[in-house]
Order: sequence, then C-alpha cells, then structure tokens
Amino acid sequence: MKRRFADARSNKNILEKKIKTIKIEDYKIQGYASLLKIINVEQKWFVDEENRCIQDKNYEWLQIYPESENYCITAMYDEKSNIKEWYIDICKQNGIEDGIPYEDDLYLDVVIVPDGRVHLLDEDELLEAYKKNDISKEEYDLSYRMAKEIMDKMPEKINDLKLFTDDLKNRF
Repeated sequence: MKRRFADARSNKNILEKKIKTIKIEDYKIQGYASLLKIINVEQKWFVDEENRCIQDKNYEWLQIYPESENYCITAMYDEKSNIKEWYIDICKQNGIEDGIPYEDDLYLDVVIVPDGRVHLLDEDELLEAYKKNDISKEEYDLSYRMAKEIMDKMPEKINDLKLFTDDLKNRF
C-alpha cells in the first residue's frame, strides 16, 4: 500500500510548488483540504484520449481528505481555473502527518471529466497488489465497493461536485 501526501512529494515532475491546508468543518464532508499550486513542471502531463492536460505551470490541485471515508478527491484546475478533471483515489484511510494530509492508497481510481464521462483506472494494479499480499481480500473488496458507489452516483451529481470543489477552492 502506498501513502500519498498532499504536497506531491513523490511527483518528480513538479519542480516548484506551494501548498496550503485547511480544516474542513462546515460541509457535509469533515476533514482536510489542501490547495497545491504548481509553479513549475519539468514537462506538461497529458491524459485520456483527447490528451487533456492535468499538470502544467500555474495549475492548481484542490485535494480533499474526508475523515472516516475511503476516498480522496483531487480537483485539477488549469491556469484559468477551469476544471480539467476530478481524480478520486480509493483509499484505506485518510490522515494528517506533520500538518500535511495523506491517503493510504488502495490502487483503484475513478476519474470524472467535466462532460460527465467516468473512468475506472488501475484495476491491474489493485489485482497485482492483492496477489502479492500487499492488501487483504477485505481491502480489495472495499476498493471495488467504494469505486462502484462513486461511479453509480456521479453522473447525476457532477454539478454538485463542481459547485462543492469550486466553493472550497475559493476559500484559499
């Protein structure tokens, strides 16, 4: 299992960044949010069939770490504050260490793009982790159960997700 921190310390493509973290106490989701401002990158990062850029100079990643939940949301914004995608990591738990939020990644990810498309990613990584005993059968099942729950409700909730993440981002 991998622990990922909000400061993107393992992302070697980000050359310069700033991060600010706040406690969320007034939403339905309780926990922490971090805004990662990407100042400089080694190279742009493109994904998906339309080559959507999700990491470049002056992009911002709003990362939301709900307490007692098994997911972490990253809303990726371009330099003009247009949402590029919501990347939802399925995780065993979220926490905070030395003031920086983190998630213990359970490999499976759900990506939602603004036009409503929903993608399930990294099923191969989840299966490999299970076969290598890096995760238990319960964690494997939890990952699929949480991903299915998110995917089932997201198409009709995309406007709510956009309003929520935009509002939260504006608090920084």
